[in-house]
Amino acid sequence: MNDDVSIRMNSEDSLAPPAFLFAPRPDKKGPKTIAILLVLGSILMLLVGWGDFQNSMADDFPDADLDAILGNYQNQDINITEEEYQDYHDEVRDDGAYSVRGYSLLIGGLLVLSGGVLLFRLNMLGVKLSLAGSLIGLIGGFGGTWMMVQVSDELLPKEVTTITELMSYLCGVCMFMCVALAALPILNASARAALNENVTLVNEEE
Repeated sequence: MNDDVSIRMNSEDSLAPPAFLFAPRPDKKGPKTIAILLVLGSILMLLVGWGDFQNSMADDFPDADLDAILGNYQNQDINITEEEYQDYHDEVRDDGAYSVRGYSLLIGGLLVLSGGVLLFRLNMLGVKLSLAGSLIGLIGGFGGTWMMVQVSDELLPKEVTTITELMSYLCGVCMFMCVALAALPILNASARAALNENVTLVNEEE
């Protein structure tokens, strides 16, 4: 092909397109939406964690909660007595399952709550705190619930154990989703650009 009709740029002095043309545009709405979801999730973590913490300190399972639980099982034709569930509560408490799940969700919930607030302000530290809290909640929450499954398998009917096992999987899935949400702002280029966005002042000399 003749050089006169070639569309290839032969000049070594040719300028490349400006880099900013290909840079991702900062997305501030995405991280803020995720921050709101993380804050809502952290509140749920704190509520469940606080309930487990109270149960870990209680000699007997609260009567009001026990009546609701037993009534729910009876509606499903699952026979379980108050004494059996109290024995289950005592074993779970002494085994440390309440403490493992409770403290994990309380600590993780506080970290996710703090991280969500910082993320809403587009602070990169919020992502790190949310990730740390979510991982703590995932490991401790699933681990504590699985400990309850083992105790239930020894003391309660098989149907109750199955329900508790499903709860452990549900807890794991929910916390994994929390981890994924916390990681999303650093995996998405546009969201990451919004977190890293800096304002630089340049003084021009006349």
